[in-house]
Amino acid sequence: MDDEKNPADFVIGPRLADALEGTQINKFHTRGGAGFAAEEANALRDRFSGASVEQVGWTNELNGADRFVDGVPIQTKYYDNARSTLNAAFDGQGPYKYGSQLLEVPSDQYEECLTLMKEKIRQGKVPGLHDPDDAAAKIKPGVPYRQAKNIAAAGNIDSLWFDVQNQCVTTSYAFAISFSINFAKQKWDGKGTVEATKDSIVLGLQSGAASLVTGIVTAQILRTRAAAGGAVVARNGVKIVARTQFGRGFVDSVARASLGRGAASGAAATNHVAKLLRTNTITAVVTTVVISAPDFYRAAVHGSISWAQCSKNLAVNGVGVAGGVGGWMAGAAGGAAVGTAVPVIGTVVGAFVGGLLGAFSAGAAASAASKYVLDGLVEDDAKEMVRLLATYLEAVASDYLLSEMEVKELVSVVKEQVTGKFLREMYGCSDRRSFVDGHFAPVAERIIKKRPKITLPDPTEVQQVLDQVEEEALASEDEAPASDDEAPASEDEARASEDEARASEDVPS
Repeated sequence: MDDEKNPADFVIGPRLADALEGTQINKFHTRGGAGFAAEEANALRDRFSGASVEQVGWTNELNGADRFVDGVPIQTKYYDNARSTLNAAFDGQGPYKYGSQLLEVPSDQYEECLTLMKEKIRQGKVPGLHDPDDAAAKIKPGVPYRQAKNIAAAGNIDSLWFDVQNQCVTTSYAFAISFSINFAKQKWDGKGTVEATKDSIVLGLQSGAASLVTGIVTAQILRTRAAAGGAVVARNGVKIVARTQFGRGFVDSVARASLGRGAASGAAATNHVAKLLRTNTITAVVTTVVISAPDFYRAAVHGSISWAQCSKNLAVNGVGVAGGVGGWMAGAAGGAAVGTAVPVIGTVVGAFVGGLLGAFSAGAAASAASKYVLDGLVEDDAKEMVRLLATYLEAVASDYLLSEMEVKELVSVVKEQVTGKFLREMYGCSDRRSFVDGHFAPVAERIIKKRPKITLPDPTEVQQVLDQVEEEALASEDEAPASDDEAPASEDEARASEDEARASEDVPS
């Protein structure tokens, strides 16, 4: 399981981008950013308390509620002083604007706002209330104003802690998705249920951690004005795509899939997809850095991989993540279209399923293609180590005089022990031959200890065998036929042969 590629890495970025675009974080850097941050912080606090929360402020309905908590409509107002906060809920000198909605104010302004609300009730400006003592039933405290202001800004404890809490909720899908996909993959690879479960849990935890870190970093970046500028650049690009009928339909489909509600078209769809593209770009970069961090550590600190290998892995990860983003957007748009056409499925479910399938397939394909190209340019450290390993193991087998069966037994142990981690440790070792010997010489020793004990024969038995061999050799020489190339037995026979040859030449023809 070591070094196995986690397909859930291709889903982290686009899922986070969708989740973040479902919040008001893009408004945190604006003039009223503290109020938007307070809405998100108070809603998160309600969720942690176990309440049912439905945020509806995105509809921009005139005097509509910001959210419903267990069915109770709530209006949130946050200004830098209590009088401004309370007066924002009234129509100038007129009555309370929000009907039955509960007014939520900063906790550090609550007491003063309560006093002001009592005065408003005495003046008859709160419909349905006549007793000033009932003011507490109309107003509730939220997070302090300073905390809300800090949450709206990047780089402080309050905003970081809010992002940690928020991402714990929004990235809870990561473990479940990663576990499910990897468990199925492990089973298809022929692994047992126990082993597949263990490996999938590890990969699921890795995905959850990567998703949490990526979400926090991305949320911090989105609070900056530079991120707002990125949305402007992205909007120009989306407008170019939307000039054609096909492009306009695609943009509308992506917006509808992301928003998960009703029809989205025109400028609203363009603006949303532009921000979504901007956020996806940020999450893709951050995701690539996060999942590549272990390789950077191995190259910079541990020295267990080369910088060439680290760069190659970074490039493959980046291409795979980018492919996942593109696959998610295309798949979500297609899935949303199917879900709209089939009411049983629905837009939200169709977009989610389509996005997952698109991200996995496109991400995996892009990653594999980039690795194939880079394999021709940069050789993996692992391949180099495997070649050296074969040479060193050959020496081990020779030193211990291993038989063919014993070599097969050694190889079976090598297959179990040689993992990505082993090869990285081998790469980082200054004396790689000693490293291999230290791991597998003891294995060879255990193998040869299984050999049966050999007892040498008695010297007389050896002599008897030698005598027998000698007798067999002599007997074979006596029985061998004479060669055609042997010389005549004597000189007289040679002369007789020559005379016969001359006589035959003198015979007339």
